[in-house]
Amino acid sequence: AELISGEINRLERIVRDVLQFARPSDPQLVVVPAEQPLQEVQRLMAAQIEKSNIKLVLESAAPAQIQIDPQQLKQVLINLIQNAADSIGRDGTVTLRVRLGQKRLNDHQKNVVILEVQDTGKGIPADAEKRLFDPFFTTKESGTGLGLPIAARIIEKHRGALQYQTHAGSGTTFGI
Repeated sequence: AELISGEINRLERIVRDVLQFARPSDPQLVVVPAEQPLQEVQRLMAAQIEKSNIKLVLESAAPAQIQIDPQQLKQVLINLIQNAADSIGRDGTVTLRVRLGQKRLNDHQKNVVILEVQDTGKGIPADAEKRLFDPFFTTKESGTGLGLPIAARIIEKHRGALQYQTHAGSGTTFGI
């Protein structure tokens, strides 16, 4: 009965992920301090990943405001933190930060607020990098391969971009 219950939960998660990928809801945008969603996911996730001796650090930042759907953005950040912790395995650090910068969006340079999730994991292998945002592609035993594609769709609906930089053996930084 336990095995059946576990499989039902796994299948429910897969179906929910597929539906969310196929039909993501429109964000309900509100203006919040940029550090707020990072603080909330830090409080939510720190104890869970500390079991693997992984520190979840929030760097202090210059004040900035962002327009987001708080629930959707938290979902993206939780996914990125879980991926970072999986990449580390044991004994490392996941750093959350707000950074101000300039990016080219819609053929114009714009001032932007960037939310970053940086890990000290093993980095993303080159063969996986090519397919990172492909639906159903995963390097995990129990993954659905929908976490990053869903995250990218949510950020696109926020009129933003999900980008990353990775270095083999020294970690990855995802920026929103």
